[in-house]
Amino acid sequence: MRKSRIFIKNTLILSITALFMRVLSVYFNVYLSDKLGSEGLGLFTLTLSIYGLATTLATSAINLTATRMVADASGGAKYGDVNHAMRKCIAYSLFFGVGAMILLLLLSRVVSVSMLGDIRTLESVRALAFTLPFVALSSALGGYFTAVRRVSKNASSQIFQQLLKVALTVAGLSFMTPKDTKEACLTVVVAFLASEIVSFLYLLVFYIGDIRKNYKTYREGESENLSKKMLGIALPTAFTSYFRSALVTVEHLLITSGLKKNGMSQSDAVSAYGVMQAKALPTVLFPYAFLAPFSSLLVPEVAEKRAAGDTLGINRITETACRFVFAFGICAAGIVICYSCEIGEIIYSDIEAGKYIRLLAPIMPVMFIDTTIDSILKGLNEQLYGMKVNLVDSLLSVGVVFMLVPKIGMLGYVIEIIFCEIVNTTLSAARLIKLTSPRIHPIKWIFIPLATVSASIFITKSLLTLIGAGCAYNTPLLILHIALVIFVYSFLLRLLGCYSFREIAEFFGIRKYILKKT
Repeated sequence: MRKSRIFIKNTLILSITALFMRVLSVYFNVYLSDKLGSEGLGLFTLTLSIYGLATTLATSAINLTATRMVADASGGAKYGDVNHAMRKCIAYSLFFGVGAMILLLLLSRVVSVSMLGDIRTLESVRALAFTLPFVALSSALGGYFTAVRRVSKNASSQIFQQLLKVALTVAGLSFMTPKDTKEACLTVVVAFLASEIVSFLYLLVFYIGDIRKNYKTYREGESENLSKKMLGIALPTAFTSYFRSALVTVEHLLITSGLKKNGMSQSDAVSAYGVMQAKALPTVLFPYAFLAPFSSLLVPEVAEKRAAGDTLGINRITETACRFVFAFGICAAGIVICYSCEIGEIIYSDIEAGKYIRLLAPIMPVMFIDTTIDSILKGLNEQLYGMKVNLVDSLLSVGVVFMLVPKIGMLGYVIEIIFCEIVNTTLSAARLIKLTSPRIHPIKWIFIPLATVSASIFITKSLLTLIGAGCAYNTPLLILHIALVIFVYSFLLRLLGCYSFREIAEFFGIRKYILKKT
């Protein structure tokens, strides 16, 4: 009962944190768009694509590795191994973090001129390099707190970092008044650097206090194989991550070059890229803020059940998680499809963003179930298979972008996202079904939610039209529409027997606790 309550508490903490982070991120992008313009936002986002590759090298799968190692050590009651495991993970992250920083500094001019094709990004790339050791160390510490179920430390660190980053960016762009796009982007990057350093120090203080309080014992004899175990988890995942991240970076670079081949100027291509990457995609992924914490916490939960040989428990988690995620994703997709124009106009004052949002919305349920399945597979020690699937996804993405974007422009990129997401999810789901043999009910999981969300939107619009609020032309009305759709959708699903409060309680393992209280 205590573990179940901790799981629910951690899920709620991370959900609230993720929601806050997504909201802040969306409005931060709106602010940057106003200050930098579409071209400046695109240039900054393009720089971050290279930074993503460098971050992958710096972290080298240390977050998942730390989570797995600490969860395994805690599950086996070898608390000394937790202490030793984290020392190994910290040394590993420091090695790769510093190495990635040095490599990016040495290659910064090549990256800016030859890869990004814009010398204005040079100083920004160099400044971002100095964040990499701190990102790597924070990733290791974050994996520790996830494994020991004290995620409030991670949550507070992320909130603190985001707030500091936004505050420093606003201060820099307001008081330093950069004279051009190059200086404006560099100002934002310096704010990133400062926030990463302070956030790491913040998390480090919590980590030192927690490890001293809970894991004082140190047993060398029980920990002698930890280096081999750590490298066995980290390196296969890391190497496939390098390749996939490199392919993702190539894909992003091909988008802008393909748009230019399609007839756009450099400025227009970068602007269109910025609209898609900094406006449309973040909006489509925004609802995942509610699911991301739940998915991340599935990794240690499934890992512990696997270690205990609890096959029935794994099957129960798989079935219920997939059912709830489908219901959530279908509702989110229906809302975004219906209100895409309003979202683009109200949030971004950009009709083009609304168009891309509507095109991407139908794939939302597939995106959400894919990340949930990936988390379960990681808990089942299938992270290497997941990496193989992701490599196939990345190879397909590069090929589709290379072929379609020069011919049909940004629509080719949209097609690539939808096609590759379906392939990725299909391959992952096939592996999960083979390992867990869950009971699948397409009608209850998919078709009823599809019909229900359509009915919910129709009922909502009809009711609000009666009171003269049928059009969501401002933020309060848009929130009212969305809230009412969610309420009607939840009510109808419950009425149709798609889920019950008892099922949710059983899923989290707290049925006895609930029944006792009620």
